[in-house]
Parts: sequence; structure tokens; C-alpha cells
Amino acid sequence: MAVKKISSGDIEIGMFVSSLDRPWLETPFLFQGFTVRKKSEIEKLKTLCRDVFIMVPDEEIEMSGGSARADALPDYSDLIGRKQYQVTKPPEEALRDAHQSHENITRLVQDIETALREDKELDVPFIKRSVDVMVDSIERNPDAYIWLTRIKKFDSYIYKDSLSASVWATTLGRELGLAREKLDALAMGAMLMDIGKTALPGQLLNKVGRLSDDEWAQMKSHVEHGLRILSNNRELSPDVLDIVHTHHERLDGSGYPDALSGRHIPFLGQIAGLVDFYTSITSVRPYAKAVSPSAATYMMYQQQGRYFSELLVQKFIYALSTYPTGSLVELSSGEVALVISQNPGVRLKPNVVLLLDAEKRPYKIYPIINLADYTSSHFGNPLTIKTTLADGEYGIRIEELSF
Repeated sequence: MAVKKISSGDIEIGMFVSSLDRPWLETPFLFQGFTVRKKSEIEKLKTLCRDVFIMVPDEEIEMSGGSARADALPDYSDLIGRKQYQVTKPPEEALRDAHQSHENITRLVQDIETALREDKELDVPFIKRSVDVMVDSIERNPDAYIWLTRIKKFDSYIYKDSLSASVWATTLGRELGLAREKLDALAMGAMLMDIGKTALPGQLLNKVGRLSDDEWAQMKSHVEHGLRILSNNRELSPDVLDIVHTHHERLDGSGYPDALSGRHIPFLGQIAGLVDFYTSITSVRPYAKAVSPSAATYMMYQQQGRYFSELLVQKFIYALSTYPTGSLVELSSGEVALVISQNPGVRLKPNVVLLLDAEKRPYKIYPIINLADYTSSHFGNPLTIKTTLADGEYGIRIEELSF
């Protein structure tokens, strides 16, 4: 779902308010993000705010439907836990090894769209070889690819979403203990699942205002276009095509294109749908503000059992870690930092690079610190992460940073 700014006078019952034009702590609302259910809430928002940011279904699930029936919930026991993956390379070594592979796959994502727009055939064997190298890297240590994808500047949000979704889907599959062939299918399928958007007009993909009913129907047609583009290619596995076909289906039957529910949605399609949701709401778009990782986690948590499997949500939150690699954070010292890698067994103390000092002034040279080694700040107080921040806060665009 995209996050869009609207006037508080335009709020309607049923909208999901994801953020405000003022701090949540300055309002009487209990949760950071909620569905408007009462007229009194609308009136309160009008009094407190000029503008709010809402979740709108221009690329995602429509906020309707009920909880999935218990007898319709899928069983993953035959797929999960097939392999135990371990971190086999330290972050610095994994990052060094992943650089060239990441550059290659970044160009690949861009070349895929260029080829389709020029009506050229996809070189699927070449794509598979590139994806295989990426999955090898994520198997050894997911942090490197997550970090590189987060800080990489892309010409199009579609490019960035494709690679980000592929990396997160593979990381979640790794956390679930899926067999290697399933990781490969996840990586390939998530990278190609929005390929049908190449058949849609650019003005629709980048529209700032809310989509009309006709435009929304046209947007949803990207699934059909994607299947048309890929279905005749014998090099692609049925798992990959399932992901393209079902990554917008939802557990309670409120998704599209076939309103599938529960166990009728292929397992890998459900994984792809969850990471697609996370990627879309945490990324800055031409028409949408990003939400912070913690806000995104809360939204996923609220939607488990209805739109997404509880198991997948819980496993994904664990894979993200408390402070995901590549996320902006504010420290208890007031400094702002970027998480660069995790410390196994110390989820609250990742490695970070400092960007802003306590007065929010940029550091001239970015210091890298391991929070597990720091027991106090410059002021003698315990140094901890206070909160996660959305991309763009304090004027920081992650992809515009240089290290």
C-alpha cells in the first residue's frame, strides 16, 4: 500500500491513518497508526492536524473483508525447517564479497525493464545465474545484500522495489529454513512479480492523487500482464509463475486477481505478498511518504491472521530484527545513525554508522560503532536505540548517502 498525504478535512471512516503532521505523543491517540472507526476520531484529527498520511490501495490490498476461517488456514509443515542456515561470514567480509554481485544484479533489474519496453525476449538463463549468486550471498549472511540494496540509488522506485522484495523474500525463506530450490524461486519470483507494470502508462504508476476506480482496475491488471509476459517461457518454474500470479492475494479473500483465500494461496505467493507490502510502505515514492520500520512492523502485526499468515508475519519480524539492517535510527544520545549489520544474539545492539550528532548536525566523517561494545554515550548515560525513523526524516535520504 502507498502512504499518501491528505487534508484532515478529507478523512473518512475506514481509512487507515499511518502518520500525522505532528508527533503522536502530542495527541490523545494510543497507537501510531489506526483505522478510523468513529466520527469523533475524525473531528479530533481535524482539530489536531492540518494533514494526515493514510494507507491507500493503489498498489496493494483493499482494506475490506474479515478474518480468515481457521479451517482455511494453510499448513506449512512440509516446507519449513528443511535446512538450518548459519551466518558463515562476518559482516565486513560478506559485504566485500557481495559488492560486485550486487552491482551486477542491480544492472540486471534495470535491463529487464529496458528489454521489455523494447519488446525484447528475456534472457532467463542469465537472470537465473545472477540470482543464484545473490542467493549464495544471502545464505551466508543476509546483512550484506540488505545493506547494499538499501543505500543504492535507483533511477526508478520499481527497480528498487523489485530488488528489495527479492532480497527480503530470500531472507524470509532463509529464516523459515526452506530448501535451496525454494529460495531460488522466491528470489526470481519476487524480482519479476511486478514485471507487468512495464505494460502500464508511467502517468498511472507515478500519479500523486488517489486512483479512480478505473485507474485502480488498470493498476491491478499488472498481474495479468506479468503472466502474459512470462507464462510462455519454459525456463521459469511453476513456483515463479505462482508468485507472479498470487502475490496480491490475501488470506481472507480480499486480494486480487482471483480473491483466493487461506490454503488456496500458494505458500511462496504468500511470502512474496508480505515482503511486497513491507517494501512498498517503507520506500519513498514520487507519490508516497515512507513509514518507519517499526510502524511497518506494527501494521503487519495488526494484519496477521486477516491478510497475512501469523507464522509468516512473526518469522518476518524476526528476520527483520528489532532494528533492521539499512534502517535509520535515533539513539538515546540524540544522535542519528544507520544500521549497517546485526550482532547475532544481541538484537538490540546492532552495528551503526553515525550520521548526525546530538544537535542533528552532520558528522564530517561517519563514525562506525558497535553498540554491543558501547555501554554509555558521551554524556555517561546508557547508549541505546531510542526509535526507528522513516527514510527522509531529518532530511536524510538513505540512497543519497555516500560511504
